Amino acid sequence: MMFAGKRVFVTGAATGIGRATAEYLAAEGAKVFGAGLDGEEGKVLASRYAESQLIFRESDLTREADVQAAVSAVNARFGGLDAVVNCAGIYPTGKRLEEVSDEDWEKTIAVNLTAIFRVCRATLPLLRAAGGGSVVNIASVHADATVPGVPAYAATKAAVVGLSRQMALDYAVDRIRVNAVLVGSVATRMTLDGLEAAGGAEALGLSFEPNRIARIANPSEIATAIGFLVSDASSFVTGSAMQVDGGLLARLL
Repeated sequence: MMFAGKRVFVTGAATGIGRATAEYLAAEGAKVFGAGLDGEEGKVLASRYAESQLIFRESDLTREADVQAAVSAVNARFGGLDAVVNCAGIYPTGKRLEEVSDEDWEKTIAVNLTAIFRVCRATLPLLRAAGGGSVVNIASVHADATVPGVPAYAATKAAVVGLSRQMALDYAVDRIRVNAVLVGSVATRMTLDGLEAAGGAEALGLSFEPNRIARIANPSEIATAIGFLVSDASSFVTGSAMQVDGGLLARLL
């Protein structure tokens, strides 16, 4: 029970990496408060656990009011917070920059970047009050190397890395560690739906074969890496962009 006693707020907890992370942390003893848009899937998730172990709240984290309400509910239920994991995100595909509408651009920034800013702004006081803690922000290999047709996504994921490093510097004095995770190809609904909408991996010039581990990751494999950054085992790790990508960025050609 490596997370026994830890109180963790997980965004995007209804599906994908966020769900796998919420499940992993709860299974290892953490008290988990999940937030996300998919209320039905969130209810299914929460139904598998006691309320003392995992709670889900339907929230639109692009709305400041929803962020504040969720964080207030976390504090009321758990009496504080020890870690935050920002997993919520969208993956618009298949458009070059001049084809991206203002609406698509702004929505991607709102979900992938501004929501992290707002969640962190609201939760940092709780982490400070707890004597420190850990923030983990989910970025992507697209922060370092990308594929055709995802300008808004690539821009936001690079920004998540920059924001995470800045926070790590600014909040080290409060014993708050902040790290990003550069994930590669993961079998989530978001990724698979995005590829299908774009006409498949081949239409994007994307192949999973160059991965040193030539397959798509299971979300649970990302969750365990996130768990390391949440845990006290990573007490000297902050300001990092940890690659969990099956060797994708390690390959030159």
